[in-house]
Amino acid sequence: IQFRHTPSLPTPANGDEFLKRFKSGFKFNVLERPSKNELVFEIIGVDVSFANALRRIMIAEIPTMALETVYMWNNSGLIHDEVLSHRLGLVPLNVDPRLFDEYGHDVDENGEAACTDRNTIVFKLNVVCGKNEADDERLQKKRNSEFKAEGLVSGYDVEEAQQKKSEKGGCKKSGDDDDDEMKEEVEEPSVMNLSIADRAAADAAASNLNKSSTPIDTPHRPFTRHVYTRDLLWCPQGDQLAKFPLHSTGVGSGVGGGIRPLHEDILLAKLRPGQVIELEAHAKKGIGKDHAKWSPVATASYRLMPSIEIVKPIYDELAEELVNWMEPGVFKLEETDDADHRVKAVVVNPYACTMSRNFMRNPSLKESIKMSRIPNHFIFSVESVGMMEPAVIVAEALKVLKNKAINLSGMTHEAEAMNE
Repeated sequence: IQFRHTPSLPTPANGDEFLKRFKSGFKFNVLERPSKNELVFEIIGVDVSFANALRRIMIAEIPTMALETVYMWNNSGLIHDEVLSHRLGLVPLNVDPRLFDEYGHDVDENGEAACTDRNTIVFKLNVVCGKNEADDERLQKKRNSEFKAEGLVSGYDVEEAQQKKSEKGGCKKSGDDDDDEMKEEVEEPSVMNLSIADRAAADAAASNLNKSSTPIDTPHRPFTRHVYTRDLLWCPQGDQLAKFPLHSTGVGSGVGGGIRPLHEDILLAKLRPGQVIELEAHAKKGIGKDHAKWSPVATASYRLMPSIEIVKPIYDELAEELVNWMEPGVFKLEETDDADHRVKAVVVNPYACTMSRNFMRNPSLKESIKMSRIPNHFIFSVESVGMMEPAVIVAEALKVLKNKAINLSGMTHEAEAMNE
């Protein structure tokens, strides 16, 4: 295999020439959206430094809300305070961070940073394990009624509101809606040409939508109380209840309303009879550069667009081997007018190429195909954690990159002015 660098264009004479060249070759295309939290798009006509900067910004410099400060009042469970606090910090919150200020903008009379309803979200966790399952349910109902009277919102309130809405409207269960939505999304052809695999993955995910996290108790063991994120109590501060009304579908509201964890079935801890967890947690705005809990993406990656060229015709059995086994989805068979051959292989979808180079195992195919990468064509795959849609994350990343360029330009002008 011989590698050859593509000759670069001459350096632009000035900024206007660079901008003109950039505009003429730049393209941004959305390729597919496999699910609500996934986005695949391509950027054409940019340098690798631009693509990598965009990727790093999406991972580490897009602000989100996460639990930062935990006041532990009582914890007699097995899990240590520090470990429990760390687990709470990693719980994703279903709230739009753009609706909150960064901590430090508001100050008190002493000039120190103050927590307000504009920069802090307050959660409480107050759980007691009963003697047995019946006693635990009784305690839970009693405490839930007390919490509701205090204006606190738990995951149980959200579930109750969803059930009432379903019974009143006579509509389908939320799981059925999600199932239908996922199936509709899969109907769109995949860029990778893996429709069968996509369908299998969608069916597997849909089959687990209605399965709740039911604790499994071992016989002849003391009763164990499982503490989930649904036990977290949102404590509205200031006018937060007006901005994030309960049981609404407004911007930034959780599933069923208010501000809630993105998933209500995340296991936080396990308690035995008599054990207690009582704490208060404050969520603040931050970026993934400071801690991974603030990163809005699960993955954000890119790959170069493959360039595939058939330099020698590939016919019959060799073509069938290439299409069906070596590089599935990249090539297809076409009938040929040649009397000596039945079919030939042609390139149909270079996006599906993973650069595996399996065809090189066959000496004949190795001489017939030339495969390389286009250096200024990037295919991005972004998977959001869930608090922000991937398209919003990309847009916010571009804003951050724009501000960085403006700041750099300003610093350059200042340096030039000082030299003069």
